[in-house]
Amino acid sequence: MIATKINPTDTIAAISTPLGQGGIGIVRLSGNKAFKIGDKIFKGKHRQKKISQLPSFSVHYGHVISNSKSKNQIQEIIDEVIVTVMRAPLTYTKEDVLEINCHGGIVTLRKILELCIESGARLAQPGEFTQRAFQNGRIDLIQAESVLNVINAKTDLALEPAMHQLQGKLSNHIKNLMAKLVEIVAPLEASIDFPDDTIQLMTKKNIVKNLDSVSADIRKLVDSADKGIILANGLSIALVGAANVGKSSIMNALLEYERVIVTNISGTTRDVVEEVLNMRGVAVKISDTAGIMDSSCVITQESMSRSLACLERSDLVLWVIDGSRKIQKADLEVAKKIYGRKAIIVVNKNDLNLKVDLTQIKKNMPNAVIIKISALKKQGLDFLEKTIIKMFFKGQIVAKDEFIISNIRQKEALENCYKSIQAALGVVTKKGYDECLVFEIRQALDFLGQVVGENITEDILSNIFSRFCIGK
Repeated sequence: MIATKINPTDTIAAISTPLGQGGIGIVRLSGNKAFKIGDKIFKGKHRQKKISQLPSFSVHYGHVISNSKSKNQIQEIIDEVIVTVMRAPLTYTKEDVLEINCHGGIVTLRKILELCIESGARLAQPGEFTQRAFQNGRIDLIQAESVLNVINAKTDLALEPAMHQLQGKLSNHIKNLMAKLVEIVAPLEASIDFPDDTIQLMTKKNIVKNLDSVSADIRKLVDSADKGIILANGLSIALVGAANVGKSSIMNALLEYERVIVTNISGTTRDVVEEVLNMRGVAVKISDTAGIMDSSCVITQESMSRSLACLERSDLVLWVIDGSRKIQKADLEVAKKIYGRKAIIVVNKNDLNLKVDLTQIKKNMPNAVIIKISALKKQGLDFLEKTIIKMFFKGQIVAKDEFIISNIRQKEALENCYKSIQAALGVVTKKGYDECLVFEIRQALDFLGQVVGENITEDILSNIFSRFCIGK
């Protein structure tokens, strides 16, 4: 993604609450013209002071008024509002910030935003408020990314590590690891630059010990990434199978309400139906797909296409089989489609006499777990959920005070750091040159620095903050 060239000194404005009807909406301004714009559009009800004359962290009642284009024009009252004045540097962006709390109607919010822009602000880019907080040094990049995770958290388990990151706990851990590497490399660099001076150096044994310690911590962080990413983004599960095997019934049973139409007619589900549920603390997007079958019908073919597309983008496949009948050709066609994917074979209708040949199923999917359930009687669903979570999380999902990586960018930087530390250990054990050791440790430090936002390119920043909403 190409970074958008924006002027960091502009005063920016945006609607910071979700669009739609609501009791309260907020328009936020940030920049050195924020209070001057407030002077133009806000008229206090009880005080005659201008916004620019008011103290920081003060709240004021009044009206947003239209700009007068001539002396004879009467100023129109746009809305009855509360404004909050926050002066730099003790604000979210470390700039002057003005927040206008108005009624939450979309027309009102847009009119106030348009007034702000007419008065000298420009519309904020996605995530630009948080980007300014990062670039002005109030937060580091881990904390900036955690803002999005806090906003998007759908379960308590997802919120907890996001809040830890926002509070700077992961950042401090990374910085402590950087400090340990600096303790190793700084004397080595000094001895290379000033060979005639007496400089206290670590023994090779202590260097290995300290590098091993840092390496182990980095490895733990890398290993936490998969579950951290799942907690942040959720799991994607596709229910697939032949027609009329009970996929929709299973989805309704897991959701605990009738989300999908269920009938005895084959092919009731024609499109992919998606819903999010909280599965033991993990956000799971479950997708009910149309039954896979051969057909010349244009609608059925489109249904198959959408089902297969959903299958491709899922983290886990639940292959549903009707246990009350023998394996059919359509079932074997499904087995071909899901071959090689992470899957659980769900034998439904366990409350009836089972006729399915499980040995034939195992032959087609030798490594898949087989679970028998009854969607109708709600039997076996608890064990199914436990199995799903166990496939992605070993033991406790989140241990107390555990540091968790939550995105691919952080994971890649830490993996590169780990490789550099391993290379440094190789230099020491092979009695290589100190210059090579310094190079590898400096590389490791650079990668750790990237995690917290040091030496980050504009393209990377643009990619990160483009995922935010405009008002954050």
